[in-house]
Amino acid sequence: MHEFPITKSIIDIIKEKIAGKDIKKVLRINLLINPYGGIEPDSVKFYYKLLSKNEPALKNAILVFKKEKIKIQCINCGRCFEVFKLVSACSKCKSKNLSVSLPKDMVIKSIEI
Repeated sequence: MHEFPITKSIIDIIKEKIAGKDIKKVLRINLLINPYGGIEPDSVKFYYKLLSKNEPALKNAILVFKKEKIKIQCINCGRCFEVFKLVSACSKCKSKNLSVSLPKDMVIKSIEI
């Protein structure tokens, strides 16, 4: 159910960005999501449709979701790499001593008008 406040925030941010500009319609909203963030794109789409129905510039925008990669650095050999799925060892030196940096749950990458 955390998709409701997240979706409301998306709408609020976009409304703020387009306020005072002569923008009649937002065509597409490109979103990056954390593959382990627990966000369900279908739920976000549902809430977006519900929350944007009285917003003429936003109501028909297409939401596009792209999974963001996880950044990993091997503490032993220093190798940095990005993956969609967590790994248990460095592919170069096979060390399990890894530093993992997860992306934010969701980020608005771009808005197409």
